[in-house]
Amino acid sequence: MLTNLAPIKQALVQKLRSNAELKSALTGSIHEGFAPTGTAYPRLTYGIHYAPLDYTWTSMTVEVGMDVFVYSENSVEADNLDALVFATLHDAELEVNGQSTLICRRVSSLSLPDSNEEGRKIYQVGGVYEIWTHQLLPTTATSSFSADAVVV
Repeated sequence: MLTNLAPIKQALVQKLRSNAELKSALTGSIHEGFAPTGTAYPRLTYGIHYAPLDYTWTSMTVEVGMDVFVYSENSVEADNLDALVFATLHDAELEVNGQSTLICRRVSSLSLPDSNEEGRKIYQVGGVYEIWTHQLLPTTATSSFSADAVVV
C-alpha cells in the first residue's frame, strides 16, 4: 500500500524533537503551518512547500520541499535556533514509515524580520529542506493469455 505525505511530516517532527536542546528551547513548541495567536516565542513552524511524485514501473519517489522556520523576538536567538535545526535536519536519516529516506538536505534559506499581532519585531529564520523518499509500488496480479493465429 502506498503511503502519503503524513509519514514524512511525522518523521520530520520526530527528528526535530529528538534534539533535546532544540526541543527545550522552543517554549512556543512546534506547529504545522502556523502557530495560534498568543503562542509564546521562540517557536517553530513547518509545512509542505512542494511535493511532486515520480513514478517508475515498480516504485515511487516523493520529493518534498518542507519549509521549516524559527520565530523569535531576538535575532541572535533565532539564528542560534536555526543553527540547531540545521544541525538536526541537514543530511539526517529520517525514519519514514513505509518509505526509505534518500536525502534530507537544506536547499534554500531565509532570514526575515517582521512584526507580530501586537506590533513587536519578530525574526523569522529558516529555509526549505528537500526530503526524498522512496517506496515500492504494490504488486498487482497480472494475467497471461495466448492467442492462436492462422497464417494463410
